Formats: sequence, structure tokens, C-alpha cells
Amino acid sequence: MYLIITPENCSYRGEGNVGFVICLNKEEKVIRLEKQDVTSEYITCVEEQRQKCENQISVVKNVMKPLLGKNLVHCPTLVFIHKEDIKILNGLFSEQRPKARVHKIVKEENSYVLMLPDYCTLPPDLKMFPSVGPVISVEIKPKQGFLSKEQCLSTSFSLSSAPKCRFCMMQIYKMKRKVINSKSVYCPTDLFSGCPVRMLHALKMLLQSPQNNLRIFKDKELIYSEEKRSDLEEVLYDFFGDTKSSCCNLFCNLVIDVLLKSFPEKINESVRLFQKGSLQNCTNAYPSCSQDNSCHELPIGCVLYRILCLQMLDHLHIKALHSLYLKVKKIKDESSGYIGCYSISEIPPYFGEVCRVKEETDVQYASRKVWEFLVALTAQDCSIMLVLKKFIGSNITVPHQNVIHDKDGNAYLFSIAIADLDPKSLSKVEKRYKEIPLILQSCLNQIM
Repeated sequence: MYLIITPENCSYRGEGNVGFVICLNKEEKVIRLEKQDVTSEYITCVEEQRQKCENQISVVKNVMKPLLGKNLVHCPTLVFIHKEDIKILNGLFSEQRPKARVHKIVKEENSYVLMLPDYCTLPPDLKMFPSVGPVISVEIKPKQGFLSKEQCLSTSFSLSSAPKCRFCMMQIYKMKRKVINSKSVYCPTDLFSGCPVRMLHALKMLLQSPQNNLRIFKDKELIYSEEKRSDLEEVLYDFFGDTKSSCCNLFCNLVIDVLLKSFPEKINESVRLFQKGSLQNCTNAYPSCSQDNSCHELPIGCVLYRILCLQMLDHLHIKALHSLYLKVKKIKDESSGYIGCYSISEIPPYFGEVCRVKEETDVQYASRKVWEFLVALTAQDCSIMLVLKKFIGSNITVPHQNVIHDKDGNAYLFSIAIADLDPKSLSKVEKRYKEIPLILQSCLNQIM
């Protein structure tokens, strides 16, 4: 496919630690280019880049799509981009990039990149229905929604009396390392609680501290993020129309309704929430719940439930996981596309089983557990992409799974997708193993 790389057709959409995202306005697609450190002299050859992109596509198609839902996950497309076009893009958007990101750049070499739908627009099948007003789109990076064993049962440090989720612990760790200037007041366990009161609190805390976890767009233009704070009451007014209610509250409640909406697509039995009922709250979580003496649960089939199921595949203590990793590391080179004896792009036998099954060898069990951990890391770092537009049709049948209503009965078309599903490298196990004691020590120092 030929890409139209011109100032008129391209706009900067954002970037993360690895990818740099450009919107192609005419095609209503986005492309993601891989970044490298400015000081790096390594140049990935075109064939190596193509193979890497094809592996990513295969993982999304054969692993993430079946496990998260075919209607929530879209497979990327492989496209070629000339180095002259990359040079144009670097020149166009260098001024728009956050200062904290400019230490990495896109090398100006011929390359293959991934192309995806533009999640700031409604998909074509919904555009046919009558609607009015602007399109509002939201990107939420929810992060890990449960407490892992290091937070709950730390043997090295006495933190069990005040357990914190990984996100909240990382905030302390990042503050110590001066990676961030202030701690976020958002806690993922609130968003994943299923309690509307706690979820509303979580979204308002994201609005207060967006960091890299929340971005809001209006007609494809960024209106709210860590770097840009618009007055939401003002910019959302024409979306909701004449209302006496707070536009911000209406917006948050619509987002919650979408996040809790169950989709009819069957859940893979292997990734049922095997620790359901054992979820602990972070000490930073919002203390109030809208039900007395009971806890809400996420509806089976909603986007948060699907993500949490995969996140909780990370259920081994890091020391146990690391010992399995050492066995796996000896088996195959990761460049071969395998984690131990299993391909990264194929779901292994006995996937989701908590314990070793009698049919598994030591190597198969170790490979499966490390494979599951890396899938869990992807789910812990994914993004939820949500699009909303007011629906004005009457006597028109719209698929009910694509319509929600506010408290006044107004209808909204919506679409939702899960993005940022790149496979994690085997080296992430070693990084986590070395990092967790440092994170725990930072939290202990704060307590003391």
C-alpha cells in the first residue's frame, strides 16, 4: 500500500516508550513507527524490521484476538515506508513531541511499519447511522488491576499490612528516581472494581493526573492529556447539548457504562478469572462502595473483565517465575519466535491452568508459565480505545451492543477496541525480577 505522507494528510497522534503514532487523515488509519535512542548507532535492516512486524501481527491475530475477543481487537497491516517519508514526518512533528520523549527518535531509514484503524473515529458500519455533534474519543491505559503476590505476601519486606498495587508502588519508585514530578492519585483497582462509585472516582483521578494513562480527543484533536488541560465543561458542551448537569460527570458516566457493557462474544474458557473473589484492594483505593457489605464484580464479557483475566495470568511470585525463566532461557534463542518450547504466536496446551498438569514435562510447564506471564504483561500495558457520538435516529434499528443511553435517555453510538498489544520480550522477566526489590524498598522507605 502506498502511503500519502504530506503535511495535509498527516497529523501527530502521540507516542509511548516504543512507538510514534501518526494519523493518516484521508485513509482514517494510523501508522506506528518504532523509535530508538538518539545515541544508538544500531540500524535495523529492512528484512529484520519486516519479520518483527509480521511476528507482531501473528501474535495479535492468533493470541490476543482469540483471548480478548475478535470484535475488540483489530489486526495491524504491514506497510512499507520510505526513509524520505520518515524524514518528512520527523520534520513535521518535532515541535509537537513532549520534551520527555525527544531522547528517542525514528531513524530515517527505509522500514516496515504497522497500520491500524484510527480509533478517534467511528468505524464505517456505525457512520451510516444518523448522528449529531462532535466525535469524542478516549484512550485509557488502565494498568494492572489487581495486587500480585509481591504486594500481598512480601517475605522480604513487611508490607502486608499496607498492600499497594503495582501502579501505586511504581509511582513511589518513579518519584524516587525523579522520573515524574508528582504522584498520580489514580488507582487501577478502583477502575477494575466494577463499583460505579469507585470507577467514577478512578476516572476523576485520571482527569486530575492523566500522566500517560488518559487522553481525550474531540474530532481527532487532542483536548485533554498530561500536556494539555482544556476546560472539559466547555469543550464537551456541544457534545451533550443543552444540559443542566455537569458535562464532566455525564462524560465519566458514559465511559463507565461502556466499560461495564458485556459483549455477547464467548469468553475463552481457559482465561476465566481463576482468582475471582480473591481480589484485594490497594491501600490507595477509594474506600467507599455503593453497595453495603458486598463488593461489586465486573460483568463477565465486559472489556475490563477480559483484560483482567489476562492480567491475572501473572500469578506466580517473581522468585518462582524467575527460576522457571532460567530453565526456559537455555532452550531457544528468543529471535526464533519461541518462548522455551512454545511459539509466541500460538496458544500453548493447558493454557490458563494454574498448576502444572500431569501431562506436562518440566520444560513444558516452565515454558507455559513464562509464556503466560509475558501475555499478562501485554494486558497490563494495553490501552482501551473508546469512541462516542450522539445518536439522533428514530425508528432505526442499531445493534444494541453499539448504543448506550445517559440518565436523560439520550442515545449515543459507541465503539470500543483494545490496542497496544505488542508481545513482550523474554528479557522482561529478568527486568521485573531485578526491579521488584527496588520498588518494594522504595515503598518501605516511605513507610519508615
